[in-house]
Amino acid sequence: MGRPHRFHVDLPPAPVAGLVVNLAPPVAHQVARVLRMRSGEVVHLFDGNGGEWRAVIRIGSGNAVTATLDGFLSGPSPLGSVVLCLGLLKGEKFDWVIQKSTELGITHVIPMVTERSLPGSGRPDRWHRIAVEASEQSGRTTIPEITPPMPLRDALNFQSTHSVPGSRVICWEDERTVPFLAPVRLARMTGAPVFLYIGPEGGFSATEVDLAVASGAQAVSLGTLILRSETAAIAAVTLAVHAN
Repeated sequence: MGRPHRFHVDLPPAPVAGLVVNLAPPVAHQVARVLRMRSGEVVHLFDGNGGEWRAVIRIGSGNAVTATLDGFLSGPSPLGSVVLCLGLLKGEKFDWVIQKSTELGITHVIPMVTERSLPGSGRPDRWHRIAVEASEQSGRTTIPEITPPMPLRDALNFQSTHSVPGSRVICWEDERTVPFLAPVRLARMTGAPVFLYIGPEGGFSATEVDLAVASGAQAVSLGTLILRSETAAIAAVTLAVHAN
């Protein structure tokens, strides 16, 4: 018997067993029309804030589907706060990074407008849907927060403007002396968030790296090979999430 299907739903604060939830039309359609589930089948519902419930569905008339909460489930342990600050990428590449970094356990994504990023390539609503679907698939009970695109300077100032502690590293192909894991491991030991800055196609300019370093970020290397932006993002997220 396979794992129950998982769906993201809005739940009230402090839900209790026996609560009947009316599934939103897109979720109800997925349950009744796409998956062709039947009344009495079990699903898992999560609210995106760390809570997950076992629930029993009931298929009503039309497209109505309800789910009765049956028991609280403990989710996977959080891997710590890692924030991906990524220059906007063309085509579907940014979508792919959102999906994969969500599966890997990223907590926040800050899309950045940089000297070499493409203007007009931001789609926050689509990114959120991708993150929700990736969270459903991967088993996580939280959904990463994705901000609207912002200039690099604002992304560098995000911690101070939002009173968020943490360490910042900027990955740069011309950095040769400081390996990525050295400052990241040190930062993760403190338990504070780690902010990863990755450039778009063509990378960061030297001026942008100087700006980041002047603001307190540490320039680091992901190795001697030149990586595509999406490759660098996933490599950095994987290393940072599991650094200890």
